[in-house]
Amino acid sequence: MTLMAALVSCTEDYKDWATPQTVEQPATVTFANGSVSAVDVIKFADFTEDQQSVKVCNITAPTSSSEAYTPFYTISLGGTSFPINADGTMALDDLVSYVESTYGKAPNQRDITATVSMWLTNGVSTVKTATSSEFLVKALPDAPFIDPNGYYVVGNIDGWTCTRVDAYHMINNGGDPYANPEFNVTISAVKDITTYEVKFVPSSAFNESGTITNWDIALSALPGTDIVADEGTFSYNNAGGNIKFAAQEGAKNYQITINLMEGTYKVKALSDPELFMTGNNLGWGATWLKMFAVNSNWDDSGNTKGIFWIIRYFQDGEQFKFSPEAAWSGDFGGNQMSVTDEAGAGYVDDGTNCKVEKGGWYQIVVDTKSKDLTISKPKVYLCGEIVDGGWNAAIPDEANRFTEPAGPEGEFVSPAFTNDGKVRMFTHISGIDWWRCEYNVFGTTIVIRTEGDQDGVNGTAGQKAYLNFATMTGSIK
Repeated sequence: MTLMAALVSCTEDYKDWATPQTVEQPATVTFANGSVSAVDVIKFADFTEDQQSVKVCNITAPTSSSEAYTPFYTISLGGTSFPINADGTMALDDLVSYVESTYGKAPNQRDITATVSMWLTNGVSTVKTATSSEFLVKALPDAPFIDPNGYYVVGNIDGWTCTRVDAYHMINNGGDPYANPEFNVTISAVKDITTYEVKFVPSSAFNESGTITNWDIALSALPGTDIVADEGTFSYNNAGGNIKFAAQEGAKNYQITINLMEGTYKVKALSDPELFMTGNNLGWGATWLKMFAVNSNWDDSGNTKGIFWIIRYFQDGEQFKFSPEAAWSGDFGGNQMSVTDEAGAGYVDDGTNCKVEKGGWYQIVVDTKSKDLTISKPKVYLCGEIVDGGWNAAIPDEANRFTEPAGPEGEFVSPAFTNDGKVRMFTHISGIDWWRCEYNVFGTTIVIRTEGDQDGVNGTAGQKAYLNFATMTGSIK
C-alpha cells in the first residue's frame, strides 16, 4: 500500500503537541515512495507485564531531501488518530484503550481499518504530506469466556442433583458481561450442612432439560487446592475439586459473587431480616412468597431496614399472613398489625390473619419493626433519562406511571419512552428513596436492586417496559 507523496496545505485534522499550527506554507520537499504493510494478529495475551509499546504495522517511509523538516507519523484506527513511531510501534496503552472502549473486552478478534499518515514540521509549521491506503490492524483481546446468560450453583446445596435450579441462578447487573463481570446469587442456608461444596456451571453447559452436558467449562477450585474459605480463586476449566466454604452460625442466606475477569469468588453470610407471605391461596405454608427488602445501603439510621414490599394479585376474600422465616415460626398478621387500606381493598382483621374482601392487584408494604401494613394500588414508575425532563423531572411523576393489568396473569405497561437513554424503574413507597425500591429487566428477568448501584438498560424513544410480577419476568420493546 503505497504512501502518496503529495504535498498538501496545512490542515486542522491533526494538532501538533509541540508546536502550534500556522497557515504558513513550507518549502517544497521531495519524497521517495514508501509503503505500509500489516502485521500478524496482535494477541493481548502475549503482552508482557512491563511492555509499553506494540508493533501494529511495518512502515517504509518516504525520505526527505530537506534537513530543515523533521518527519513524524500518526496512525488512524477506525478514524481515531494516535502517534506512531517510524518502526510501526505505538503506545500499548493507546491500542488497548481504543480496542476496549470501542469493541469491549470480549476475546473476539477485531479487524480495525487503519491508515498511516506522515507529517513534517520545521518548528514553525506542521503539514501532513502523505496518507497510506487502508490496511487492517487485527487485535485479539485477552479475556476468559463469560456466559452472558449467567451461571448456576451446583453442589451439596441440593444433594448434587447437578441440574439447573432457578434459585441458584447467578446473574450480573446487566449489560456487557465483560464490562460487568460480577455475577451473584443469594441462596438460602441449608440445614445440617457444615461445609458447603459447590461449583459454578455456565448456562450454556446445560441441555434443554436442565442437565449438565459440558463439565469442561465449569468453574471449580484450583488444581491441587483443597481449602475451606469465604473467598479465593477458581479454575475456568473444571481443573480442580469443589469450592468449599463453611456454614456460619445464624446465617439465613449466603450471597455468592464471582468475578469472571479476575477469576475470583466471594461468599458473604447474611443474617439481615427477611419476610415471607403465605395464605389460603398459597396453601397455608405450602408456598412462602419471599417479599422484597427495601434497600438499606448507606442508611446508618436504620430507618429503612426491616421494611418489605411485594406486588401481587389477590383473589376475593383472600387471607394471608407473614413470617420472618419460610416456616411457621414467629408468624403474624391480622389483629397483630396496624393496617392502612389505601386501595379500598375491603381489608378486615380475620383473627391473626389478614383478609381482603375485594380481589385485584395490590402493593403490600410491611414494616416489621412496627408491624405496620399498608395496602395500596401498585405504584410502579419510570424515571431518569428516558422520560421527559430526565433527572430534572419529579420523582415519582404520575405521567410516568405504569398501567396495571386487568387480570392476574397480565403485564404492567409503562408509558412510551420519550427519549433514548438508560431505563430506570421503581416501586414508590412513601418516605422511601426511589432507588431503594428499584429494579430492572435483564434479559427476561426482573432483578431487584439489593445493594450498590444497578445498571440502566438501554432504551429508545417509543419503546415501553412490560413487567409481569406474577412470574417476575419482563421485557423492553
